[in-house]
Amino acid sequence: MICLSIETSCDDTSVALVNDSSEVLGGYTISQAKNHAEYGGVVPELASRKHEENIILCTQNALLDAGLEVSDVDLVAVTVYPGLLGPLLVGVSFAKGIAMGLNIPIVGVNHVEAHAISSMIENKELSPPFLSLVVSGGHTSIIDVPSFSEFLICAQTRDDAMGELLDKVARAMGIKYPGGAVLDSMAISGNKNAFAIPMPKFENFDFSFSGIKTWALNNVKKLDEEEKNDFASSLVFGLSEYVSKNLIQIALNKNRKNIALGGGVSSSKVLRHVLSQKCKEHNLNLYFPSSKYCVDNAYMIGILGVHNFKNKRMFDIDSF
Repeated sequence: MICLSIETSCDDTSVALVNDSSEVLGGYTISQAKNHAEYGGVVPELASRKHEENIILCTQNALLDAGLEVSDVDLVAVTVYPGLLGPLLVGVSFAKGIAMGLNIPIVGVNHVEAHAISSMIENKELSPPFLSLVVSGGHTSIIDVPSFSEFLICAQTRDDAMGELLDKVARAMGIKYPGGAVLDSMAISGNKNAFAIPMPKFENFDFSFSGIKTWALNNVKKLDEEEKNDFASSLVFGLSEYVSKNLIQIALNKNRKNIALGGGVSSSKVLRHVLSQKCKEHNLNLYFPSSKYCVDNAYMIGILGVHNFKNKRMFDIDSF
């Protein structure tokens, strides 16, 4: 079975081809980061228009990369939620058109669930059950994956996402969007103990980043230029410790030996370093995707889409 998958939940237009053995056959992605940089964040209407411009080109190039014709496709998978409504509508409408034209089935995919299994693309030894931390500009969740038909949220943010916090702080420091990666680089050369970050605690393992964001934005205004690296280090290491501590405790409680990372912030060198140390301390296995699979991509959509189709997890597409 060959699956053509489409991802347009935010500002990346991505199309990929995968087979039912979870092998990536080809793909193509166009980032819109430069289009949104001057606004300091993603503009939904602009993102929708760019998806309309890019999606045919992405599909053509993905097929070329895979050495396939559109007639070779047996299944279409597409992100249906969560995400920005306009961009999602572009992807779903295009996917419907292909499926209808070829008279083949179409299956919806949950974007966050796809990030949860994205480490499997390159780490073939990883399979359920495992615990996944999905951390990005829109999501911060710990998800238990007992099987491909079960995605159980064990913890999640009650307000902002970790990636959104980092981008907003970076912008306040004069760093262009998306600034989280720049903060991560600054953090490596700074003193992580220079500032005390106020981390909230709950009876369960949920996260909250809105208070940290307010504290950080207020303190950025007081920073001297020479303090910025130390501030970035304290913030990024502090946040990484915060999410890693909860993740490890849930893994121990559930007796999960395998830990996976997913989402744009999972490319953070600081987060990977902190979590690697904690996993080593507790004899846990850590898996993470390479950078191209951390960001929004159609490869993970296709792999989970095939499993959704096999397991008859047919998310609602008709509402679009």
